[in-house]
Amino acid sequence: MQDFLNKVGKKASRAADIAGNKASEIMEVTRLKSKLNDVNQVKNAAKKDIGDYCFSLYEAGKIDDPNIIELCKKIESAIEAAEHIESEIEAAKAEYAARMDAGDPNLND
Repeated sequence: MQDFLNKVGKKASRAADIAGNKASEIMEVTRLKSKLNDVNQVKNAAKKDIGDYCFSLYEAGKIDDPNIIELCKKIESAIEAAEHIESEIEAAKAEYAARMDAGDPNLND
């Protein structure tokens, strides 16, 4: 019986060691992933800053690189599209408000 209890105790001890090691591994990996995330945030912020700087140079006519010019033109197109959509939103709101003020029973049409 004593031999059986010793075996059970050793197995339980090994299982606890394995679980402890796994927990330590998970904690270390989580710590490193957090550190990697912080580094990636710095990298992405720097890339955004470079993009903003290049776009401001483009707007000032100080960019000669055709690849950067092409990318800046895409940004300009997106800005124009966003402005158009914002105008459509305001028009839709104004139309809805006018219909509501007029007591239009078909507001969902």
